[in-house]
Amino acid sequence: MKKRFVAFMAAGIMAASLFAGCGSSDGASTDTSNGSAAETSGNQTEDTSAPEEGESSEELVTATEDFTIGFLDMAFDAPPIVRMRELIRSVVETAGGELICEVSEASAESEINACEKLISAGVSGIIMSPSSDAILPTIISMCEENQVYLTLTFRDIKDEEVKSIVEASPYYAGSAFEDEYTAGYNVMTTGFEKNPDIKQVALIALPVGDNTSDDRVAGIQAACEENGAEIVAEVRNIEQASDAVDAVANFVAAYPDLDCIAVASCLDTSAITALPEAIKATGKTADDICIVSSDGGADLTKLFDYGYAISVGGGQLEIDRGAAAAICLNAVTGNKLGEPVKISIPYMYFTSVEDVEDYAIYVEGDTPIWTADEIAEHILIKTNPDLTPEDVLEFITNYSLDDLRERHADIVNQ
Repeated sequence: MKKRFVAFMAAGIMAASLFAGCGSSDGASTDTSNGSAAETSGNQTEDTSAPEEGESSEELVTATEDFTIGFLDMAFDAPPIVRMRELIRSVVETAGGELICEVSEASAESEINACEKLISAGVSGIIMSPSSDAILPTIISMCEENQVYLTLTFRDIKDEEVKSIVEASPYYAGSAFEDEYTAGYNVMTTGFEKNPDIKQVALIALPVGDNTSDDRVAGIQAACEENGAEIVAEVRNIEQASDAVDAVANFVAAYPDLDCIAVASCLDTSAITALPEAIKATGKTADDICIVSSDGGADLTKLFDYGYAISVGGGQLEIDRGAAAAICLNAVTGNKLGEPVKISIPYMYFTSVEDVEDYAIYVEGDTPIWTADEIAEHILIKTNPDLTPEDVLEFITNYSLDDLRERHADIVNQ
């Protein structure tokens, strides 16, 4: 089925009304070795099966062969970014498609422009992390008009009005996102399990209003309340390592009996790595002040080598992108995982140097978290018709260090 061209001007006007005053910049297209938004492809057929109760009666489009998937990508190639991109590519290619990456800035106009380019290039699905819920009615309208499936990564829709609009579309496949509250709660709870004497906690987080940070803070607070501890101080403007050093000095000066520094989130993760030295500079030892963090930090090994860190959460980046690709590709190939599906991504939790070393091997090493064979067997119903949506979701949410150790021990030991 030939796609209809997007009404570019109408979409732009709608975006302007939603984000008056926002900065804008067209995202530059990046090939990243497979496809660009200047190319068009995609053989698709209409799904003429009767709709389930509550579904739209509109005939949905199913990709058959030579289809493309669009991904709103980041403009740099740090190792985690590359790993995330390549995992999406692996899922797309295992399903028989081709990935087109379109760089987008975190603004309404840039994201709409990127989606317009991808739709005009003939993609069958789009994977994106929207900068705001408010942009989504515009995006889903474009997708539905052009029979393109939309999947969100690192995001769930918070705005109830927007959610009702987006989820009503048969072309909204679903979302992959982190349970940030649970991440904050778990790292703090583990901290109490390893050190029951924690009573005074200092908090490091992003400014109030950042949804991810606020949810993690709420989880940390809940764990403190359950265990009779108090958050006695907080700082929310850590931008670099020197800020961390100043914050720790101020914490200790104001609260000499401080037991723990809890990190919800930080703009520069190298600041987290600087915390042990900052504590040491105050004359305190690991027996005096421990560190728990729901943000991974630039070098986890240093946190544990110094003996200060007792609980750190992270490792969710790759699996989130992979889950979004699983949602998108199953929908595009006629096997939607839900109406829509929502996948809460599990964090990994590190409590020792050994955990961190295994993370470096099993996540940051040469073997991707899902091999092509695993994708074909456990992720794509197209390649394994015996799979159910529940099977796919169980495989994704079972992700952990122990899961990787079990699945990939033979591979990494070759």
